Amino acid sequence: MIPKEIFYHTKQWSAFSKKLLFGFLLLLFASNDLFSQRDTEHWFAPMMSRLNRNNDRQALFLSTDSTVPFPVTIYNNNIAIGTVTISKGNPQTFDIPMELMIADSQTELFKATTRGLYVKGKKPFFCTFRFSVKAHAEILTSKGKAGIGKKFYTAYGPITISSSVYNFSCGILATEDNTTVTVSGYKPSVQFSNGTNGTNTPSMTFTLNKGQSYILDGLGNIPGNQTGFIGAKIEATKPITVTNGNFNGQIVGSNNGGDILMDQSIPVERIGDEYVLMKGMALLAENTEGAIVVATENNTRVFLNDETTPVAVLNEGESYRINSTGYISQNFSGHYNMRIKSTKKIYVYQLMAGTTSRSDITPGANYIPPLSCFLPKKIDEIGMVDIMPYYTTFTPAVKLNIITEAGASVSVNGVTLSGTEGPYPVTGNPNWQTYSVNNVTGNITVQSTKAVTAGIAGGDDAVGYGGYFAGFSSIPVIAKKNGNCIPGMILEVDDSYASYQWNFNGEPIPGATTNTYSPTKAGNYTVTVSVGGSCPPETTPVFEVVMPPQIPTLLTDKVICVNETTTLDGGPGFQSYEWSTGATTQSISNAGVGNYWVIVGYNGCFSKYEASVTPAAQPVIKNIDLDNKKATLTVIGGKPPYSYSTDNINWQISNVFTNLPNGQHKFYVKDSYNCDPVAVEMTVINIINAITPNGDNINDMVSYSELRYKKDLSFSVYDRYGNNVFKGTAFNNYTWDGKFSNKKILSGTYWFEISWKESDKQNTAIKYTGWILVKNRE
Repeated sequence: MIPKEIFYHTKQWSAFSKKLLFGFLLLLFASNDLFSQRDTEHWFAPMMSRLNRNNDRQALFLSTDSTVPFPVTIYNNNIAIGTVTISKGNPQTFDIPMELMIADSQTELFKATTRGLYVKGKKPFFCTFRFSVKAHAEILTSKGKAGIGKKFYTAYGPITISSSVYNFSCGILATEDNTTVTVSGYKPSVQFSNGTNGTNTPSMTFTLNKGQSYILDGLGNIPGNQTGFIGAKIEATKPITVTNGNFNGQIVGSNNGGDILMDQSIPVERIGDEYVLMKGMALLAENTEGAIVVATENNTRVFLNDETTPVAVLNEGESYRINSTGYISQNFSGHYNMRIKSTKKIYVYQLMAGTTSRSDITPGANYIPPLSCFLPKKIDEIGMVDIMPYYTTFTPAVKLNIITEAGASVSVNGVTLSGTEGPYPVTGNPNWQTYSVNNVTGNITVQSTKAVTAGIAGGDDAVGYGGYFAGFSSIPVIAKKNGNCIPGMILEVDDSYASYQWNFNGEPIPGATTNTYSPTKAGNYTVTVSVGGSCPPETTPVFEVVMPPQIPTLLTDKVICVNETTTLDGGPGFQSYEWSTGATTQSISNAGVGNYWVIVGYNGCFSKYEASVTPAAQPVIKNIDLDNKKATLTVIGGKPPYSYSTDNINWQISNVFTNLPNGQHKFYVKDSYNCDPVAVEMTVINIINAITPNGDNINDMVSYSELRYKKDLSFSVYDRYGNNVFKGTAFNNYTWDGKFSNKKILSGTYWFEISWKESDKQNTAIKYTGWILVKNRE
């Protein structure tokens, strides 16, 4: 069964002349900015098509004001797919396969894919993505770096006819790795084409790497999808670009007029609170013209022209459709414009048409820049305004619409505008005026003595197209030119201002007076810029430079017992971890003795840190001093304080043991690492404290010959003055008979010392000291 609306289009087209077919195509891309923001980099997020791909064509259009030719490279999924060379007067096109930008299958949605484009040149240039099928067409206009950001609100044309051939589509493209995106704020009645809805899935979160994209989509035959996704909030941890609208929409409430209404969005920091719109080709009575307003803050009041009563009061994410009756005819000339003013920043998504015949109405939509005295004074050069990639050729009539500050002198391609071309007043704001120039073709340069922006309204009898270009970067906002890390990061603002002053945490940075700056430390950066004249200087919103948190004490060298393991922790606050073990967690456990490293990542910056796990050095029992059954241990090495034991069960903090009986004893010591203790075994010997060398063979001598097997055995006796009176050796069998030089010594008390080294690995020194009484009978 053929849907009614498809049947109607088929019948309608068969009745048109070939000339009207071409014109109809042009109106089908009326939805968008015809031309883009001048910049050195451009991004395009993909879309989901609900249309027949019959005779589809796609191409990039690139132009510049540079008289010196330079190359521009086109990338998909971070891979170069082509290069063109452009210069002033020499714009170029580059054909794009449909599958790189446009999905047409449900299986390609709600997942990370590689659709999307990135375009980079050495100098600023304009870039648009123009695409068509046999009966519809559209243009995405890149806003350059002004089109990437971290927070957006969606918009599309309200769907007034229930049919699955209509949809809303929202594509998101990441510009950096590890970008987390959250989509929320849509109505509970929204039903996505993958079956989820706003009730059971009130938000979606996904992660994309640089060059990856994600497409959301909802069909037009679901009542909740007609307006329920308008005003949805998109937030990302790193800059993204967003393409949204309808890849076939219907806003007029009749079966004739479905079309593609797509545009590249802009982040909230680029929007404003005052806009001027210039009407397209439609009759006001058909209500095809007008705008969609989306609020980003609660209690936003919206006014039209010079009215003092708001037409709407909106909360965050709410929207309002401004009808064609909002336009005012200026001086009965047929020149219509409209002023939209709000108390807080809003998105304005202009609805346009290019025909005066009801039966042939075909709508379109485009984002427009807000009014600002920071708009450029020259738009140079927009290429090939009347050319579109299509399976055949056509020749449209194109009207150039211009908005500039009051009192300016305006020229197009060097010819000053006057008479019926303008200027025309803007009701409600005498500081701005509008112009119109009919039948423009080829390459266009607009120049004003004051701030200016411009747009296109074109058509051929039944159809029309249009859009604004330039001005999205006129609101000064800091962006990253390149790099994610300090050092190496470069920040920039647009290069069109008269003066610059960079600030750090609110204080001017001496000498930082160009449009770029390389930060040297983390903190809040702003730039104060001026354009001269009566326009006051303006300071950008804060750009926060975040450094990865320094490795805390959590990651330190560890000392462990040789037979144990430990845990190494890379510290919190990082987005990725890569350990030398292959682990990707914040910490690793069961780390034994060895050398380790971890690479931590944060905001595209990566740092490598090392840690060693070494075995604890064991303490050493250097010597044991014994005196009258008291042992005193001297310990070195390891990590004090030490613990001591004689049974490896009961421990004490004192290194002294008393009342030791004669016999074998084992002493244990461990340090504060509490590893397995070291031990020394020794014999407590019977000490002789008196001899009577009188020849009766009773206590005539003292002998320690039984210790001669000990290493470095020493047995010495000293008088009270410290004179050595005996030294035991192997020759005297370590036996003393109370004589010195073979003569009896005087009776009295003498000091002795016995020492040796135990045959353990520490060579523990054992030493006995004390007094011995010698009683000689004369």
